[in-house]
Amino acid sequence: MAGGKSEQYSLFFIRRFKGKVLFNVPMKDYTSFKIGGPADVMAFPKDEGDLKDLVTFAEAKHFQYYILSAGTNILVRDAGMRGIVINMTEGFKDITWTEESKAVVGAGVRLAELCVECRERGLSGVEFSANIPGTVGGAVLMNAGAYGSEMKEVVDGVEFMDAKGRKGFLSNKEIGFKYRSTAIPKGAIITRAHMSFVKSTPDSVGARMNDFREKRKATSKITHPNAGSIFKNPAGKFAGVLIDEAGLKGEQIGKAKISEIHGNYIVNLGGAKAKDVLQLMALVRDNVYGTTGVTLEPEIKVVGED
Repeated sequence: MAGGKSEQYSLFFIRRFKGKVLFNVPMKDYTSFKIGGPADVMAFPKDEGDLKDLVTFAEAKHFQYYILSAGTNILVRDAGMRGIVINMTEGFKDITWTEESKAVVGAGVRLAELCVECRERGLSGVEFSANIPGTVGGAVLMNAGAYGSEMKEVVDGVEFMDAKGRKGFLSNKEIGFKYRSTAIPKGAIITRAHMSFVKSTPDSVGARMNDFREKRKATSKITHPNAGSIFKNPAGKFAGVLIDEAGLKGEQIGKAKISEIHGNYIVNLGGAKAKDVLQLMALVRDNVYGTTGVTLEPEIKVVGED
């Protein structure tokens, strides 16, 4: 990080910021893939005041910023990330129940935590996410889902902050939910999600959670670091099946390997580089297209510099 920028970062954080700040942070320590070069700065805002100060500082200084949740579903390139990584996992953890089956949920709340709370209250709707690692903010942004259910079904709207520190609200329709994506404007940071659930019973919700856990048994056997599903499922097909049929399970480049358990997972055997994963992804796309004519689209986000 250049000396001038380093000094500007330090002065800002010493004077104004309440949350934790780290410099020259290895991104491999903050992603489920355990891959990625250093980030110039990683800041953990405690509240909306911290977040506003961060984004307005970055905007004024023309510094890049990237929002990080639990670090799943992401591949950071080997040269790391310039600017500020805003890590939302240590703030925005509030759950406020506005009605018996409605809540305003902080972006930093873990999906597993929300599932447990809903089970205890006998509320159904998010059981599918019981074994999905990540936070509510990240799950909403990518419209996370499993087994035919998605976040769009339980989200009424989101509170957000834009790059100028202004707060706003997007309704379910305005969010523009699609398969594993949304139309949330670039630079908008989800701070809270307004969610609605269906009244049920703790036993029924718990049983559904257990059913989904049983269905995920195959991928739960994958013990090496990974980022979950690498590619989106094409319409009417499963990416993992297409990769398996192309004979690609077990293919390896460097320390990255296509899982022999599930074809749509790439695992880090230890010390894998982002370039290894990207080469495997290209190999998969080329081979699946060559054998089926189907073009696979990445589900993971690739960020940072080579």
